[in-house]
Amino acid sequence: MKKDIQQQVFYYHFKPNYVWLGLTVLLLAFMIHCIWCYPVIIYWWQIWGLLFCCFYSFTLWAIKYLCKHVMVVIDDKYIKIDHCRPLPWRMVAFAEFKIAHCCFKKLPIIAIRTKKPIRYKFNLMQKWCAKSDFTPFSIALYALKTEDVNLIAAMIAEKTSLLG
Repeated sequence: MKKDIQQQVFYYHFKPNYVWLGLTVLLLAFMIHCIWCYPVIIYWWQIWGLLFCCFYSFTLWAIKYLCKHVMVVIDDKYIKIDHCRPLPWRMVAFAEFKIAHCCFKKLPIIAIRTKKPIRYKFNLMQKWCAKSDFTPFSIALYALKTEDVNLIAAMIAEKTSLLG
């Protein structure tokens, strides 16, 4: 008997890239020093372009590392991966641990296989993933903490068969 599970939300876990932040702060400090010593360069469009790049780079760093990004929502009735529509458990045939190839790297994923035929509206990313090693319903284990990986695997195993 498959037991009921409470809704669990899992987030992406990115290793902080302080080199990116450090280079942005270093460039910003250098530009402020140059503007302080030579105030005339404030009128150069190149300086404004570099200031915009620094601001944009810092904003992207802050969004990536300071905000939480939902990866998986597992509920009693469905599983929702990223920003896709929820996939009901009744449509899932099985799930498997798999190694996917991306950018010359081997990345661990959990591939969720669905029953045929499926009536589900795929988004653009899911259509692209269907033609690669990833499946339209893949959970990227390389972007999660180890304890989250174990918990997700246990929750999926409760709802469907987990191979591998």
